[in-house]
Amino acid sequence: MRLSNLNMGKTIGVLGGGQLGKMLFEAGSPTNTSYVFLETNYECPASLVCKNQVIGSLQNEIKIKELGSLSDVVTYEIEHVNVEALLALEQSGTPVIPKPSVLTIIQDKGLQKEYYANNGVATLDFALATIENLADKVAAWPQDNFVLKHRKGGYDGKGVQLLTKEKFAALLAAKDESLKSKYGYVIEKLANNATEISVIVAVAQDKSTSTYPPCEMVFDPRSNLMDYLIAPSSLSEETNAACESIALQAVKGFDSPGLFAVELFVEANGGVYVNEIAPRPHNSGHHTIESSFTSQYEQLNRILLGQPLGSTALVKPAATCNIVGPQDVNGAYQLANLDQVLAIEGVYIHMYGKTTTSPDRKLGHFTVLANTRAEVVSKMEKVKALLNIV
Repeated sequence: MRLSNLNMGKTIGVLGGGQLGKMLFEAGSPTNTSYVFLETNYECPASLVCKNQVIGSLQNEIKIKELGSLSDVVTYEIEHVNVEALLALEQSGTPVIPKPSVLTIIQDKGLQKEYYANNGVATLDFALATIENLADKVAAWPQDNFVLKHRKGGYDGKGVQLLTKEKFAALLAAKDESLKSKYGYVIEKLANNATEISVIVAVAQDKSTSTYPPCEMVFDPRSNLMDYLIAPSSLSEETNAACESIALQAVKGFDSPGLFAVELFVEANGGVYVNEIAPRPHNSGHHTIESSFTSQYEQLNRILLGQPLGSTALVKPAATCNIVGPQDVNGAYQLANLDQVLAIEGVYIHMYGKTTTSPDRKLGHFTVLANTRAEVVSKMEKVKALLNIV
């Protein structure tokens, strides 16, 4: 394939052409950064903005090698990719950011938990289990409530269940599909009355670091997807500083440049624990497109191109809410009341270019800005009530 003659500098290769890749391109477009995306078909969200594509599976070693041959640096917008192929690409001389060694840990929630424990990063108590000893491990767990996570393959709330021992026993007796995992499980302590926080950490190629102000996330209890976030968080200045410090510590052991979304639990007693890390742009950073001097996407572009990190300061308080497919709509869809929403000052709509909807499918997000946190919450609730998928 031929890349555009308008390329003004290095070419960034991206595994995955979803909405994160689309927004990465949009952030690099003002400086004519060139991209090429590996995706399974031509009609991915990134295709709306970039026609430079390699068509193939994110597991296909040959296609990943082809992507590398067209790129000066390679990154990924999803964790479920062929790590061995990326390691080979790195060894052949093509930089991969974050390093493939990071993905080796991130792809396995069990290895993630062990990584935190081995690097002195506060995380909730856990035990690892296989399908053979899962029932015994649950029986021995000290609390009645617990979180059960599949070690591999979970995504967007899938593969994570909040259970009691009684509910687990019922699922086990019924041979429920939700318990099936050939890679094993993490049994984890349930956070106590916790606020869920995200801190996005940027690590430049020169190893300088920067963190975005902690944002507060609220999740849908049914789907386990983030419903909305508010930035800055409502926590004290001291607690916010502790979140940023722990997030930096959690990323330090990777010894890799990149953008990392560190999700944390802050319990009512002040305890701060790392939950999971995503080594890429993240849902919890969408608001930075409008609310920060440097968006998470521009920041990643800077990292990939070896440029200095940009300011992560908030311009204004913000909230971002996911636009997801409702339970009763499948297929083609429209946004109801869009004109009314667009008439509200400080509201920004981002649709991802997905032509059909299904229950809980991420179709887009909206961000609202205001002068105070109270105004942000009020405006967000107004938009949530108006903006419906039909």
